[in-house]
Amino acid sequence: MVEAEEIWVEKYRPEKLSDIVGQDEVVSRLQSFVDKKSLPHLLFAGPAGTGKTSAALCIARELFGVGWRQNLLELNASVAPETPILVRTRGEVKRTNFGELAKVFFNSENQKYAYPEGIEILSLDDGYNVRFMPVSVISRHRVNQIAKVKYEGGVVRTSLDHSVVVIDDGGNLASKSVANLAWGDLLLTFVTELPGEEKVLDFGIHRPAQFVDLRSGRIENPKVKTILNDRELDDNLAWLLGMYLAEGCAVLDKDGTSGVTIFTLGSQETNEIQRLQDTLEGAMGLKTQLLPAPSGFDRTRMSALQLRTCNTQLAKFFMHNFYDGAAVRDATTKRVPSFVSSSPVRRRLEFLKGYMGDATGEWNNYVRYSSRSQECLIDIAWLGRISGLNTSCYQGEARLVWRLPSYSYLKTELLPARPFIKLFEKFDIPLHRYFMRHSLYYKRSKRISKHALKEFIRKNGLEHKSEFAHLLKLINSPVSTVLVRTVEISSYDGYVYDVSVPGAEVFWGGTTPILLHNSDERGIDTIRTKVKDYARTRPIGDVPYKLILLDESDALTRDAQHALRRTMEMYTHTARFILDCNYSSRIIEPIQSRCTVFRFKRLAEQDIAAALKRIARAEKLTLVDEAVKAIIYVSEGDMRRAINVLQSAAALKKRIDEKAIYEISAAAKPEEVRGMLELALSGKFDDARAKLLDLLVGQGLAGEDVLQQVHREIFNLNLPEPVKVKLIDKVGEADFRLTEGANERIQLEAVLAHFALIGDRLKE
Repeated sequence: MVEAEEIWVEKYRPEKLSDIVGQDEVVSRLQSFVDKKSLPHLLFAGPAGTGKTSAALCIARELFGVGWRQNLLELNASVAPETPILVRTRGEVKRTNFGELAKVFFNSENQKYAYPEGIEILSLDDGYNVRFMPVSVISRHRVNQIAKVKYEGGVVRTSLDHSVVVIDDGGNLASKSVANLAWGDLLLTFVTELPGEEKVLDFGIHRPAQFVDLRSGRIENPKVKTILNDRELDDNLAWLLGMYLAEGCAVLDKDGTSGVTIFTLGSQETNEIQRLQDTLEGAMGLKTQLLPAPSGFDRTRMSALQLRTCNTQLAKFFMHNFYDGAAVRDATTKRVPSFVSSSPVRRRLEFLKGYMGDATGEWNNYVRYSSRSQECLIDIAWLGRISGLNTSCYQGEARLVWRLPSYSYLKTELLPARPFIKLFEKFDIPLHRYFMRHSLYYKRSKRISKHALKEFIRKNGLEHKSEFAHLLKLINSPVSTVLVRTVEISSYDGYVYDVSVPGAEVFWGGTTPILLHNSDERGIDTIRTKVKDYARTRPIGDVPYKLILLDESDALTRDAQHALRRTMEMYTHTARFILDCNYSSRIIEPIQSRCTVFRFKRLAEQDIAAALKRIARAEKLTLVDEAVKAIIYVSEGDMRRAINVLQSAAALKKRIDEKAIYEISAAAKPEEVRGMLELALSGKFDDARAKLLDLLVGQGLAGEDVLQQVHREIFNLNLPEPVKVKLIDKVGEADFRLTEGANERIQLEAVLAHFALIGDRLKE
């Protein structure tokens, strides 16, 4: 097996305080504390990548020697980036994952926390109701091991410290570490009918130009036959969209001015073909054409039929909504559109019926969907769960199963038997063999169906006993349990993620939903339990205290900070705290007053350059001077980012030049951005716009990254200060609009237009 290359940030992390560069005064003061082994509580504040965490780890090494890991507590636990979740933003429900969220809310490689506004995640409230709840923080950190938990109907990958939610012997929800999971443990899942709202589909965004301008004048566009207006998502249209997911494809010509949508069905599917034609022709006013097509298994047999409709607007609608921004739009990248998940249950079910084109089985009985897009199958599994259907998801297949007379129960109707058996025994209620047929027998029983429990409780007149109140609430809830099949631990090198959900601290995640505990370590429970338990124990060795490192401590909730203040007071004889933050103003004053504060500054260019050249020599790289300057430019005083950029470039070739740095760092050359701004100021707006399009399309840069560079380059322009103030104000407004989801091309062109207007005024 080929071993993964070590991350250079860790490989070249300082091991002694004297190895830390660019923070001479801080290092000198810290070294005096370490030499005396008399350490106060410490608060490290400053930008990312300036040595705060490295300084804390160096202190631990120098105080405790080889056993430093045993005397240092670092707090973190999260799930893998591909973990499926369901979120709601501005009323739109979307099945996504943490990796996709990170692209939206994390602006740099080294950022550990994001504070999103207006985003909710599917959670569980105190009344066992499955509903969306606000997210306050998204966090991430790196781990070197991860657990793959396979359970009935799904899988999830998490760090070993992460917790899942289980039902204890008293029938209450409790958390359990993934590291302690084993075969046969029970995880929580759900089936419910999540409310939705009627949706109007936006065809107008793809509306073609009705007129074209010729030298002879304006005429009607001859290519436009039918214009689609915005349309309410009804049953037939929902079914058609599901059919597109199964059997459809959309094609545009090279210019994107002519498009066709094609549905390919078997010649025996006459009812489906007729319904498609009725919807396209009758409801939407489009013309269709039915043609013979070759079989997918034998290309010489014309046993299939293709239903075609030539409408560019419709083709663009499908390409925009069914591939979630993928560069390649084919069967491997298809997804369920978010407006389907946001619609009422009835529309979702019609969509799933339309998707039967990719399925075997019978609706209301047993259905097996197949797809080359695994993300699409996960979408289907979640869509079914929020639409009242029992679903499971496997590699290449998603399944729906209905309760039938031949089934004793469905897996999503089972609860742990133990809490109920304990309570029945307490009331001396005999458990008959007939009752236990829904689970393993008697004391070895694992689960029992909700239906059997309801019947048993009713027959024994237990509905009104207060002792059964919380169990009855559980029975009547959408919550059920699934068995853990396997837990596989493997090496891992990357970020894992978590969310904070105030008021719940749980969220649903996995290829089919299981309940995950918010294991992010910034809540009051962590301070009251994990930190306190660690702080009260004696250290190993001759140093009279342990170290507790609270990384990114400015993300601690205020309640957690107040609990931390008390813990710092109580355990000063056995523990010292090192708080690492970007903004000390977010730390409450009582904690700041108990700490010695050290402020870390951004690293100077010469310090970063020296470190890069030292690493290049060790790795036998040729690092040209222009490349060093480019790394310094894109890293902005962040040593961690500078080293990451260098390692990424080194993966491509041993000789690293300026071009390689800008290609892998999602940044443009500063002179390109500056030149674009100067073109706009000189009145050459079209040239500036062309340069912008080259940056966005040709070089593939994100609009936010370009805008950040525009902000930096304004200060390098030969302009009066009042003019720079106006330009910065405009950039700030565009930045706000981009973070709110505005179109990046329109916003950046508006910024260039403002530059052009300013340029005209300067000429006057």
